[in-house]
Amino acid sequence: MPWIKPVKQTEIKKMKVYDQLEPPVSVFHRLMAHTPDLLTNFTPLQQAVKQIGVGEELREIIITYVSARNCCDYCTKSHKEFLVKLTDEDTADNLVADNLEKFDTKVKAVLIYAKKLTVNRNELRKKEIENLRKEGFSEQDIVEINHLIAYTSYTNQLSIGLGL
Repeated sequence: MPWIKPVKQTEIKKMKVYDQLEPPVSVFHRLMAHTPDLLTNFTPLQQAVKQIGVGEELREIIITYVSARNCCDYCTKSHKEFLVKLTDEDTADNLVADNLEKFDTKVKAVLIYAKKLTVNRNELRKKEIENLRKEGFSEQDIVEINHLIAYTSYTNQLSIGLGL
């Protein structure tokens, strides 16, 4: 249970941004709704992140992995559940446990980059970008992966800081 009271569903229905949210509106969004302008401006970014070109499965792999590295139980749990629907329980469990050897070289390159950007920023070097290129990721893919990692860390901080 969050540390502050979420805005009621009925109140969010009155907001202009409501038609961009999936009902029932999540606790995360209901907490953000305490400042309607933040929620209104956050929602298009959230929608854009869902459209990145690396695909739904890799997107959820990245979100689950980064959320676990950030120790965001709320985000790890919800994205792990969704990832299991896209893949399987073993894949999700290996991500959370940081068992990178279980993944192919393409996914592993992304996860190494994600871990360094999330946990060991001072160890991040150009070689991680070069490894992504070697695995077939385009410049656009790399920028989108970077954005997704940063976005996930941001939402993890929001969730953790509000007691989710």
